[in-house]
Amino acid sequence: GIFHDCMVHDIDMITWVLGELPTQVHSMANSQIPEIAAIDDFDNVVTTLIFPSGTIGIINVNRFASYGYDQRLEVFGMKAMYEANNGRPNNAVRSSEKGSAVDPIFHSFPSRYQESYYAEMDCFVDVVNGDKVLPITYLNSSAVSKIADAAEKSARSGEPVNLIWDTTKSQMAISNLPLNFGCTIVTIKFGGINICNFLY
Repeated sequence: GIFHDCMVHDIDMITWVLGELPTQVHSMANSQIPEIAAIDDFDNVVTTLIFPSGTIGIINVNRFASYGYDQRLEVFGMKAMYEANNGRPNNAVRSSEKGSAVDPIFHSFPSRYQESYYAEMDCFVDVVNGDKVLPITYLNSSAVSKIADAAEKSARSGEPVNLIWDTTKSQMAISNLPLNFGCTIVTIKFGGINICNFLY
């Protein structure tokens, strides 16, 4: 469902950026697309995550965004803010007396993340050849699945779900973002392509 085929990527991103795992998740979800409701899944989800540092994470996931593959990240802190906005095939802006126009954002994840897939394959080959150490850990992968399970449980029960972690066997690989500015809120927005196209 949406928690394991969509939200996992945002969970992966938020835990990597913060370098910590949430202690509580709380989700609200609904289904606006009849085909999604018919298979007992959701197409709109908002999940809040509470982290040990006090940071509040918010993930907003939707199955449909008519304007393209929308995935954005905002990290708010006491001293600064980071933003990762949607890329476009062409960043030129045309302006005239009628206003401004830009190319639409990428339509799908293969086009949006083409460079990432190349980098992922290069990294894989380097690890197999012994030229590089795997940049993620077992905990990075297993934690994402555990958080997704908890987010779905919360959406179905309407209650927050607490999480407990054993980090004695594996540590998190974390980003190199200098988040020493008192990070307080991380927001991730994801709107995918029309999933109904894949249901027929």
